[in-house]
Amino acid sequence: MTNYLSLMDSPEDFIHAIQTALENSDRETAQQLSNQAVKHYPKHEELLKYAHILAPPKVTVDKHPSNRDTEVNQNWVQQNRIQYRGQWVALRNGQLLTSANSIHELIEQLSDKQGVFLTAIY
Repeated sequence: MTNYLSLMDSPEDFIHAIQTALENSDRETAQQLSNQAVKHYPKHEELLKYAHILAPPKVTVDKHPSNRDTEVNQNWVQQNRIQYRGQWVALRNGQLLTSANSIHELIEQLSDKQGVFLTAIY
């Protein structure tokens, strides 16, 4: 890697070296080169693209509690699926708001769509 850096005189040199590393299935070197390239040329669009693509994945964890509405809506569907099979239903907090034969008809029947769960019952 250090040998590569001494040969880099332009963004194109970095791009060529990154592409060569990728062609040789050396993702680690390509990633290191892209990081160095962005330090030297922070506004070069193609180098920024390589740095973004080659960056390690970021994992985020949602620490919000599970949505209780989802659970009660799913329970309603399980308990009532036979009665409403083939229809669309609108639920809020596990309560049926309306049902219809099509999604368009269902939406037309709803005046307040905030927090509404729409689904087809099969």
